[in-house]
Amino acid sequence: MIVIPNSINSESNDAIFKRAVNRTYIGFEKEKNREWRQSYHFIQGADTQFGMIETYLKHKTDGKWDEEIQLTEEAIRQWNSMKPKPKFVVICGDLVDDFPGHEPRRQRQLDDFMHAFEKLNRDIPLVLLGGNHDFLNTPTHESIAAYKTNFGDDYFTFWVDGCMFIVINVQYYKDHQLVEDLYAEHDQWLTKQLAEAKAGNYKHVIVFQHIPWFLHNIDEPLAENFEITVRKRMIQKFVDSGIRAIFAGHYHRNAGGRYKELELVVTSAIGAQSPTGRNANSGYRVVTVNEFNISHEYIDIYKSDTKSVFEFNLFCLMTLIVIAFIIQKFIMI
Repeated sequence: MIVIPNSINSESNDAIFKRAVNRTYIGFEKEKNREWRQSYHFIQGADTQFGMIETYLKHKTDGKWDEEIQLTEEAIRQWNSMKPKPKFVVICGDLVDDFPGHEPRRQRQLDDFMHAFEKLNRDIPLVLLGGNHDFLNTPTHESIAAYKTNFGDDYFTFWVDGCMFIVINVQYYKDHQLVEDLYAEHDQWLTKQLAEAKAGNYKHVIVFQHIPWFLHNIDEPLAENFEITVRKRMIQKFVDSGIRAIFAGHYHRNAGGRYKELELVVTSAIGAQSPTGRNANSGYRVVTVNEFNISHEYIDIYKSDTKSVFEFNLFCLMTLIVIAFIIQKFIMI
C-alpha cells in the first residue's frame, strides 16, 4: 500500500520543492523568458538515489544512505560557490532508492533528500523530475499522486532566456498498463509542447527525462531501455520538432549518442555508480547554453576545480601537523 502524506513539506519548503505547478515552473514562465539575453550554464544531475550504495553495492539488508548525503551536500556546496551561479539545477529522477510503498524507510530517505537540498542557495532554482524509483517500474495512480504531493507536477514545461525546456514522465512510455488515462493525457500534452517547440522560434529546445531512449545508438538492442519501435517513434517526433538535446540519467554510467541533429546525453549518478562497466565517479554535468550551441562537461564531485570540503579538511590537517612539528622542534632547542 502506498501512503500519500498530507504534506511532508512546510510552506517554505514548497517554494523549493513544489514549483512545478499547472504544467509549468514558478519563476520560469513563458511570458517572462521569451527573449535571449546572454550565455548561461545550468547543472544536470541524476540518481541521487539515497540508499542505493549500501543496499545494492554493499548488499546490506537495512543499509543507510550517509554516503549519498555526503556526495549530494558536497555537490550542492560546489554549485553554491560557482560564479556566475547556475541558472538552475535539474535532477533527472530516482531521487531516493526505495520504491513507493516501502514505508517508513522511503519516507526517511525523502526527508533526508529534502534536508540536503535545503542547503542549495535560494537563488538557484531546483527542478525535479521522477524516475522509476519515484513512480514504480509500473506506475499506478497512487504512486503518481504520492510523487505530486511531495514534488508537484510529474511533467511540465519551462522557459529560460529564450530557450524552452520540456520535462517528461518517460515512465509512461516504459509501462503504462495501469495508468492508460494518465499516459494518454501526457502524450496529448507532449504533442502540444512539441508543436510549440517547432513554432516558437526558440534559441534551443531541450528535453529532460529519466530513462534514456537509447544509450549509444538508436538501433542498439533493447537492453534496459525502450523497445525499438517506441524508441524510434519518439526520437523521430523530437527531431521533427527541432529538439537538439535530451538529457537523461538512470544508467549510473556516462553514455550518449546522436541521431541526425539530436544529441542524447546520459549522465551518471550523483550517488551510486554501476559496478558493471563503470566509467565514471559520482558527479554531475555542467551544461553551457550559448546562442548558437550547447556544450557540456561531466564533473567528478571529488575532483572538481571548485575546492571541496574534503580537500580543505586534508589541507588543514596537514597544516596542523607541520605546525606541531615546528613547535616541537622549537621547544627542543
